Amino acid sequence: MQAVQDTGERLMAESHLLTDEIQNRLQQLAKNWDELRQKAAERGQRLDESLTYQQFAASIEEEEAWIVEKQHLLSGDDCGDTLAAVQGLLKKHGAFETDFKVHEDRCTEITGEGDKLIEAVCSVFGYLLWQLC
Repeated sequence: MQAVQDTGERLMAESHLLTDEIQNRLQQLAKNWDELRQKAAERGQRLDESLTYQQFAASIEEEEAWIVEKQHLLSGDDCGDTLAAVQGLLKKHGAFETDFKVHEDRCTEITGEGDKLIEAVCSVFGYLLWQLC
């Protein structure tokens, strides 16, 4: 871009033919370049926002799958019919409670991420409404 501008300015300095045309073309090139840069920045921002949302959605799907799996396991009526069976089930239940705490913390994190996404969307809409009024 800079090389083209330098060449155009050199041509205008060396020759007085088509100086207005060269100047107009350089200005149009600079304008088009700025528009392209702006569109690229906007697209990059939209892609970043899309990535954030897709990661959020994937996290929710992962937690929902875990919940469905655990609901199925917990809905069973098996409470063990021998001492060894009961002890085994208690051990599994203890492991579930530990896992539950990890997933509870993860759900809290996901909720925070969702709140941030909502805030960002509301901020953008608020700005757009302000621009329209």
